[in-house]
Amino acid sequence: MQLKTRQRGSFMLEALMAMVIFAIGVLGLVGLQGSGVAANTDIRYRIEAAQLAERMMATIQGAVRRDSLANFTADLASFDHNSTGDQCTLSGTESTNPLAIAWVQDIREVARTSLPEAREQIRVTAATNQVRIVICWQQPGLPVPRRFVLMGAIS
Repeated sequence: MQLKTRQRGSFMLEALMAMVIFAIGVLGLVGLQGSGVAANTDIRYRIEAAQLAERMMATIQGAVRRDSLANFTADLASFDHNSTGDQCTLSGTESTNPLAIAWVQDIREVARTSLPEAREQIRVTAATNQVRIVICWQQPGLPVPRRFVLMGAIS
């Protein structure tokens, strides 16, 4: 008889412990879902930036004249846009090339809808025919701007 009286309330204790374990599991799932949403948003921004940069690189590749070295160098240099500055502090003169101007307008249009506070740079190194395209954006809720860099050689 005494054995039964000592066990009183043990079911309540077990139920309480089960609820605590369940609550911890649910909180873990909620945290995991939040991390997944943030990662998905970051991936979406990076894909958008990659597509814009690759489109510009293809445009440059197809637009430069290859009939003479002087034309090639001049055409390549005309794409230089905001080529000074580093990381996401971009500055410098804007390109006067109509294809680069159209690309910049596309980025500014995309910045309104799917790439927040986007900034762009095209840095041309004429001596080596290298092009470096940088697209920066400020993801909401993050203190540091994100960036995508694409480098290539135009031949």
